[in-house]
Amino acid sequence: MGNFDLVCLECGRERHDFSLRCEAGCNSFLRTRYEEKVFRPTEAESLFKFGAWLPCQGEVETEIGPIVYRSEELARFLGVERLYCAFNGYWPERGAGNATGTFKDYEALPSILSLQERGKQRIILASAGNTARAFAHAAQLVSDFTVYVVVPELMLDRIWLPGEAPRKGTVRLVALAGSSDYSAAIRLSDEIAKRFAIDPEGGARNVARRDGMGTVMLEAARVLGRLPDHYFQAVGSGTGGIAAYEAALRLQGDAAFQGWELPRLHLSQNAPFLPIYQAWKDGAPAAWPAQAEDDREPLFASVLANRTPPYAIRGGVADALAASAGAVYAVSSDEAREAASLFARLEGIDLEPAAAVAVSSLRQVIAAGGVGREDLILLNLTGGGFELIQRDFGCRPVAPDLVLDESSLDSFESIL
Repeated sequence: MGNFDLVCLECGRERHDFSLRCEAGCNSFLRTRYEEKVFRPTEAESLFKFGAWLPCQGEVETEIGPIVYRSEELARFLGVERLYCAFNGYWPERGAGNATGTFKDYEALPSILSLQERGKQRIILASAGNTARAFAHAAQLVSDFTVYVVVPELMLDRIWLPGEAPRKGTVRLVALAGSSDYSAAIRLSDEIAKRFAIDPEGGARNVARRDGMGTVMLEAARVLGRLPDHYFQAVGSGTGGIAAYEAALRLQGDAAFQGWELPRLHLSQNAPFLPIYQAWKDGAPAAWPAQAEDDREPLFASVLANRTPPYAIRGGVADALAASAGAVYAVSSDEAREAASLFARLEGIDLEPAAAVAVSSLRQVIAAGGVGREDLILLNLTGGGFELIQRDFGCRPVAPDLVLDESSLDSFESIL
């Protein structure tokens, strides 16, 4: 590794090799502590401009990376003066090159490169759509690497790749028979990882994932020359909010940013699926019953439906919210749809549903007086540009290599 250590946030134990957990068994995240303390982006046209604060040594040639621009039309409509949008999808006219339409691309490449640099050749993960596309696409950009993705069978329509991308690595898609439950796919992925000795992606515990997503805050700092006052994002697990918070802490370690307070985290969820919102409101652990009566209504942003977010773990969502004086909001599907239409009309690009939830929460907070007219706002739009992806590439469906249920894991051996 060489350019960073890992530090347990509970016991302070340091590690000089990559890990998902503290060896002392602490219920805590590990956090990267980089050798480089000064924020020095390079001239790269991708997320690798922040390579000194990514837990991988290499990079690949790609246009994947966050872009931040100042909104005019939406800001005028909302009545604020300094609204900046971090657009993390595909919008070549703005310089956004995420051809899967999602900021999950920032997780995938550092995670795969980090594994390769440790002599690993495969990874397994579960996904409800966006993460699957991102890791499948990243596998096309690296050589000699296999990504196994477990997806609920009823969500297979979300798994596609842009056009005829070069296929260097390998993707193996496993569908969980008859399921639409992301949490069940996570359980199946974990069981396969254990039984067949495949490295798990690690979810929120994976520092490559968090620091990759943290490049959104780093790009904002590069463009703005300071930290924003407010950070808005829709969340399922909440990992993106944690990543933004950790990146802001890292920036505060540079003397150029020490005078700026942490951005206030404004996280939002799609009602009625509200584990983080409810936990923050009630001061209780975040979990969502598998058969909750009020989550049977189809969600507009179903990718946000994570039943067991990393909420109470040391360094998790609750800690990030508390440290930043943050807040969590509930947005209905109708409100999110309205926000999506509004954004497309005013800013000229389509949003993925989770990004529309974030836009709606911003409207909600401004209407309640929670943001000042001259406050500096960063709105993280976690995906979009699907109409342009279809225009420029087309979307190539990825068929499952295997359909199985939790009682038939032996058949997985056929695709190893």
